[in-house]
Amino acid sequence: MSLKLIATLTFPADQQDKAQEVLVELIEKSQADQGCLQYECFAVDKNVAEGEPVPEGDFVVLEEWWDEEALDVHVASEHFQAFLGAFAEGEIGLKIQRLNKLD
Repeated sequence: MSLKLIATLTFPADQQDKAQEVLVELIEKSQADQGCLQYECFAVDKNVAEGEPVPEGDFVVLEEWWDEEALDVHVASEHFQAFLGAFAEGEIGLKIQRLNKLD
């Protein structure tokens, strides 16, 4: 069974353009990773009606991997590590959720 994840990323306001630029490169390279079934990134729309809760995060990545090993290889990959290294410690807020299909 494949592994599905939602990664929610938050960046400081002054890093938004850089984050988008670096994410575009990460997405392209990650989609070519062996075992990657899905790797798509979306900007979170913060334009909500008055009184509505503001969505969490700045970007959301929807991921699907063939198995845990494929995900581990991705996390250790040069392009993923370069993405993390493009920002100072503490500049990236990262929340990862694993999805389980209801039967």
